[in-house]
Amino acid sequence: MAFFTANGRLRRRDYFFRVLGLNALVFGIYAVPGLLYKADVPPGVALASLAGIAAVLYLTVVQSLLRLHDLDLRGWWFLVAFLPVVSYVLGAGMQLVQGTIGPNRFGLDPKRPLLLPAAPIASLPDAPLSEAEGDEQ
Repeated sequence: MAFFTANGRLRRRDYFFRVLGLNALVFGIYAVPGLLYKADVPPGVALASLAGIAAVLYLTVVQSLLRLHDLDLRGWWFLVAFLPVVSYVLGAGMQLVQGTIGPNRFGLDPKRPLLLPAAPIASLPDAPLSEAEGDEQ
């Protein structure tokens, strides 16, 4: 279900392959009716193709939001994609910049799920480092 909801995080590699697959799916949805019908595409087929492309567009946006979460950015940063030149920087950044190491506000690190945040030094108990050290006191 993580494919359909914008909760959690998504690694660079998974983002790349998911978006690549979705783009291939859009190409197939767009090209198949044109290949099957030489003249005009029937309205029902055209409407079904349009619905399929809209569904894939939604899934692509969800994958982008998950990738932004991995970079510890809110989903609103996706709106930057509508700016002409800045969208290229955002697109490259989503592919090239490593996600936040360890958990962030959007969930655990998908690359290292067992990595926990570092405990502050003040919260560590005052315990001797070894038994020999405890015997000297």
